[in-house]
Amino acid sequence: MCIFKEVFSKTQMMNYYHLRIGTLAIRSILLSLFVLSIQSLLLPSFVWPATPTQRLFHIQDQWNVGGAGGWSHLLLDAPAHRLYISRASRIMVVDTETGKVVGEVEGLTSARGIALDGAGKFGYVTDLTDGTAGFVRVFDRSSLKLVASISTGADPDAVVFAPASNAVLAFNTRGHSATLIDTATNQVAATIPLPGRPAHAVVDSASTVFVTIPSLAVIVRIDAASKKITASFPLAPCTGPSGLAVDTAQRQLLTTCEDHKLVAINADTGHLSSIGQVPAGAGDIDFVPKQNLLFVSDVDGTVSILHRELSGRYVGLQQVKTQPGARTMITSPQDSKAYLVTSKYGQNTAATSEELRFRPTPVPGTFSVIVVGR
Repeated sequence: MCIFKEVFSKTQMMNYYHLRIGTLAIRSILLSLFVLSIQSLLLPSFVWPATPTQRLFHIQDQWNVGGAGGWSHLLLDAPAHRLYISRASRIMVVDTETGKVVGEVEGLTSARGIALDGAGKFGYVTDLTDGTAGFVRVFDRSSLKLVASISTGADPDAVVFAPASNAVLAFNTRGHSATLIDTATNQVAATIPLPGRPAHAVVDSASTVFVTIPSLAVIVRIDAASKKITASFPLAPCTGPSGLAVDTAQRQLLTTCEDHKLVAINADTGHLSSIGQVPAGAGDIDFVPKQNLLFVSDVDGTVSILHRELSGRYVGLQQVKTQPGARTMITSPQDSKAYLVTSKYGQNTAATSEELRFRPTPVPGTFSVIVVGR
């Protein structure tokens, strides 16, 4: 009898133990679900108004400028009413008052990024050539003729002008470096090694340059005056940053992540904060300080426009449908117009591989500039 009681007691204890463990496991799961639900509620998201209360943004104009070849970067010279468009073998220049092509910078191999000096004299274009050598081509902004070629690292792409230092920085994607050019002499003043493959770059009013390294999920800060890296900001949990904009007044950098999050990074400390979600396939991102507006384009042909409130919080202002593929964008700091470029797409009918035959291909003669304004 005693043995029976002892076995029975042990059985009860074991049942109680398993029941207790099960209860704790259920509580742990419920707690995890609760935390996740709270986190999802706390994550900022934008509610896009069906009918914006402010003056509507819309497509104001669309200029069919045609021309052969693809495209990559845009640069706007708002005071001169000129829009520069990289078109592989040339730079197309469009008058933003008339929508007409006023000239081209010719003699390039694979044109990418464009920068303009502060004196109104020269323009600078990164040229990838064949991938083994890279150059920055210098052109006269009056005649649009090439006047110099400056050797860089391999595969230069993004390029910016730092006004306080009168320097142009070209970022070499395969060379993992930045070539700093003195615009007074158009000579290389320094080569700055980078920790990885650079992508998007911006400069603030103090000539501090910021560049994304997507593979490492970091933003590198460079002082153009001292020609040195002064900080490296990790972006985790943000990965694969795409696009980069700067709000100099608030000392904020803005970029989008692979998971479609829009984030802000303090330009002095590197502190990262989430702003909200943006559509998938984000392209260029640009900030207009005059109206505190943030523009984000995407590959599906939507421009998402956000407004920064006095509190620093961003609210969804409007989404404007443009045209599929219109993800290359730049905005005007004067009137908050956004300029986007794209082409109509069709099936490749030329003799090529089956894979390329069914890949969407730009239709010749349909390349256009889309102007979004209000």
